[in-house]
Amino acid sequence: MTRRLSTFALCLGSACSDYEVQNLTVQDVFTQEEDPPADVLFVVDNSASMVEEQAILAANFGAFVELLGDTTADYRIGVTTTDAADAGILVGPVLTPDTPDVVSAFQDEVSVGTSGSRDEQGLAMAVFGVRPDVNPDFMRSEAVGHVVFVSDEDDHSANEAAEYAGSLRGAAPGESLTAHALVGDVPAGCLSGTSAANAGTRYLAVAEATGGLTESICADDYGPVLVVLGLAVAGWNPTFILSDIPAQDTLEVNVDGVIIPEREIDGWTYSIGDNAIVFSGRAIPRPGMKLVVSYQRGG
Repeated sequence: MTRRLSTFALCLGSACSDYEVQNLTVQDVFTQEEDPPADVLFVVDNSASMVEEQAILAANFGAFVELLGDTTADYRIGVTTTDAADAGILVGPVLTPDTPDVVSAFQDEVSVGTSGSRDEQGLAMAVFGVRPDVNPDFMRSEAVGHVVFVSDEDDHSANEAAEYAGSLRGAAPGESLTAHALVGDVPAGCLSGTSAANAGTRYLAVAEATGGLTESICADDYGPVLVVLGLAVAGWNPTFILSDIPAQDTLEVNVDGVIIPEREIDGWTYSIGDNAIVFSGRAIPRPGMKLVVSYQRGG
């Protein structure tokens, strides 16, 4: 929710004719929305080349869960593979906030092995994986759905990539589903430690079509990627568009009565292109928090 308040002053005296109203200060007021329920399917490549990437994903998952732990998010997490023989069936039980030691449980599930087919069909398996008849008690009609593809090869599913964005949304029970891709860079792939990744062109196309995140699987540390993903799953909005163009040196940002510093890490920055305040890290307002941005109008 956004509300704009303005402070006005009457300009009186020889410099004014009649009464001239001059806008001195603008206050934009926002409230961070409450957390929606979220269901997340990780589709992990289980072919022979994925040993290193599975280990990095498992080691960094704590960043994802730690962020969700700061929320009241009602989440469900499941893992399946890119192997058609698994037919999108989850490799283990659905993980929730009530799962004992959820980080260890995810580490066990995401270690899907490397004996899977080299004919990776992650897009098709995701369509199966989000279906309630394939995985009962996983995806919910009232939840926001997310699918995360993790692969160092491109997808080899039968249909055109463009079809799968619609197929995923049609198969999932909820009204919203976003795909994210942790895959090889385009156009030529990338190197990762002792292995290489081919460009994940088809996965990237589906992620972009659904407005999802796209990151390189060749990163040494997936922690930052998983934090950003956690923000998306939790439904926290880091970006707040202002109602007017500010004089940048007059910007003041207040969250629940606390002045937040302007800085790139755990603070806020001003995006000229979006005319928005963009928060980072722990400074992102939690659900229900009130945000007030005060500034003088720019020229």
